[in-house]
Amino acid sequence: MRRLLSAILLAVAALTAACAAVFFAACSGGDEYRWDVSGSDGKITAYFSDNGKYGFILHVEGNGKMNDYSSVKDTPWYGKSGRVTEVVISEGITAIGKNAFTDCRVKTAVVPRTAVSIGENAFHRDAKVCVYSALSAPEGVELYMYSETKPEKAGAYWRFKDGVATVWQEIKVLFIGNSFTFYSDIPSLFGKIAEAAGEPVRVESVTQGAWNLTKFADAGDEFGKKVDDKLRKSDDYDIVVLQEQSTRPLDNYTAFRDAAKSLKTKINSTQKNCRIYLYATWGYAAEAAARKMTIPQMEQEIRKAYEKAAAELGLSVSHVGKAFSKVYTEYSQKDRPDINLYFTDDKHPSYTGAFLSACVHAAALLGCDPRTSTFYGELDKGVADILKAEANDTVFGSL
Repeated sequence: MRRLLSAILLAVAALTAACAAVFFAACSGGDEYRWDVSGSDGKITAYFSDNGKYGFILHVEGNGKMNDYSSVKDTPWYGKSGRVTEVVISEGITAIGKNAFTDCRVKTAVVPRTAVSIGENAFHRDAKVCVYSALSAPEGVELYMYSETKPEKAGAYWRFKDGVATVWQEIKVLFIGNSFTFYSDIPSLFGKIAEAAGEPVRVESVTQGAWNLTKFADAGDEFGKKVDDKLRKSDDYDIVVLQEQSTRPLDNYTAFRDAAKSLKTKINSTQKNCRIYLYATWGYAAEAAARKMTIPQMEQEIRKAYEKAAAELGLSVSHVGKAFSKVYTEYSQKDRPDINLYFTDDKHPSYTGAFLSACVHAAALLGCDPRTSTFYGELDKGVADILKAEANDTVFGSL
């Protein structure tokens, strides 16, 4: 009976896969999913391709003006437009048709260099319309102009980042933590590394030595009030980074998690669209010895606690401690006094350690490759390059 059931399930799975393959093959080139969308001149074809996630990429190719549509319902892809995740418009298209992509809820849409006009309601109201030069567009449509490098003037600009059209915008980041954050001013180093890698950021921080997240979550606490005031004063933080007291995730996990949860609730209730990261810290000599562990072993236990809390609360982790262990193991213990991550107390970060921490944050928070940053601070370029590479490897893995 079990063999028969297994055979039936395998047959159903095979049939489902075959149907999906036929369906998406049709989307890629079948007549059912290929349309003539030519306007008053030229020849233009539109078709679907599979986006790999049971959705579609809508391609528009050819030369001349696209057809105008009297309403969204008149477009040939209406009914499936909600599953369109990307619209690719080729060079040669000179006019984007009225109501063409209104129902396609793409985040960005790149208009080709050859286009001279965009029709009414051509794109969804939330789409960022990215253009290469000034063109005719309906009143009220904000166009983002192409700029390969960070724009010097204020305005709406876009670029390609990892092959994806991305709007140039300043990312506002708030760091909340104790001395493991403010030694050598890690938030400031993070900002300089990011800016020199072409990632515009505005960085703020609330820090106090020996403070834990419970205090920072308490509006009645001196520094908890500063956190509360910042969050209530503005609603435009893009990222908030939370750093717990160094051993608390090990000594009192419940208090750590509950404090992070409390801060998450406060952040979510005051900010429009904010990502929250837990800043996982490192092991250090005295505490590791007291726990009868090596420094990397202590860090691994701290990392597990941060990852557990992140999973329970739906947050992300910036794995600074993991990078510390990696560099400590590979360099600091191998006669490299120029790569000492620790301050003279063998606990807090030295400038080198702070630089590594900032590099990890740049990679984790911004998706930025720190190796592209031209900022080296007080470090020898060779040392800084090692730290940037190790931070990049920690966040993205070996290439």
